Amino acid sequence: MLDSLFELISSLLSAIYSVVPNYAIAIALLTCVAMVITTPLTLKSTRSMIEMQRLQPQIRKLQAQYKDDRQKLNEEMMSFYRENEINPVGGCLPMLIQMPVFSILYWVVRGLTNQARWGGFQDVLVGHGMDPDINRGFDPKYLNHSSDLYNSLLGKTHMSSFGVDLAISPSQALQEGFLTALPYLLALAVIAVLAWYQQRQIMGRNKHTEVTDQQKMMMRIGPAFQIFFAFVSPAAVGIYFLVSTSWRVAQQYYITQTLYGGEDSAGVQAQKAMAEARAERKKQGASNGAARAKGAGGQRGAAKEAKSGVASSSSNGARSTASDKDSTGSKAQTTTSGAARSGSPQPRSRKKRKRK
Repeated sequence: MLDSLFELISSLLSAIYSVVPNYAIAIALLTCVAMVITTPLTLKSTRSMIEMQRLQPQIRKLQAQYKDDRQKLNEEMMSFYRENEINPVGGCLPMLIQMPVFSILYWVVRGLTNQARWGGFQDVLVGHGMDPDINRGFDPKYLNHSSDLYNSLLGKTHMSSFGVDLAISPSQALQEGFLTALPYLLALAVIAVLAWYQQRQIMGRNKHTEVTDQQKMMMRIGPAFQIFFAFVSPAAVGIYFLVSTSWRVAQQYYITQTLYGGEDSAGVQAQKAMAEARAERKKQGASNGAARAKGAGGQRGAAKEAKSGVASSSSNGARSTASDKDSTGSKAQTTTSGAARSGSPQPRSRKKRKRK
């Protein structure tokens, strides 16, 4: 399937170049065609995401109601999705479909300035006064060898358009001098500004949405990577980045105006529903925390009472033992005293008998 996509995109680029024989314009038009094809998928993905957010409070209720029965929860969730005609993966699937398209588009454009296999080796030999019969210059990848685009680049060392060599990167142009690099740096600056503004558009319409630190970091890393690749890649790839980023800015403007344009819009209502679901989740979490703290306090109190009862029983037992010892001692003393008293008159009685 990927081979077919490579062939389709390269054939489309060749067809555009045969009509408009300008490298920069051909790449720009190919990027626009790809964006036109993928825009409906982007809009569908956004609408599906908004619908899922709008129904989030009801989904949370179902999750709370059937939290102890996973099978029943799955059945109720599927029934809920069918009733509301939504697809739980509808927000991700269109984006996943777009990723290979743009990846292949990137590699097809980059492959236009692919160096011949032995080109660098021949350049070294030529520098030493030798000129072996080895192909050098460009050997474009993915293109039909009979196409005008392929034959216009084969063996060439420059890919000129509007006086700019699209075969070198801004970093390479900067090594040749600031004046040479100026057009490349200007294009790079425009890409950076557009990428930054696109993120501002997304952040600006999410006033009712809590954005995590991880999401903020991803929004910063994405444009940074795009600028980095544009800086180290051939300027032909920069044309792709420039056109695609410009298109996405216009696309985000349309989404903001149509889906988030007012308090009654679907997007704003979905954000409010998400905020309500988050507040309910926090409230439930606080309630569960208080219940756990109360239960832990009750357990500590019971343990303390049990410990106190054991200590009291031990104290009472000690007092009882001491009392028993005292009573036993008293009885012994009484017995001894009684025995002493009962035994003392006997000698006197014997003396009386003798006197009688």
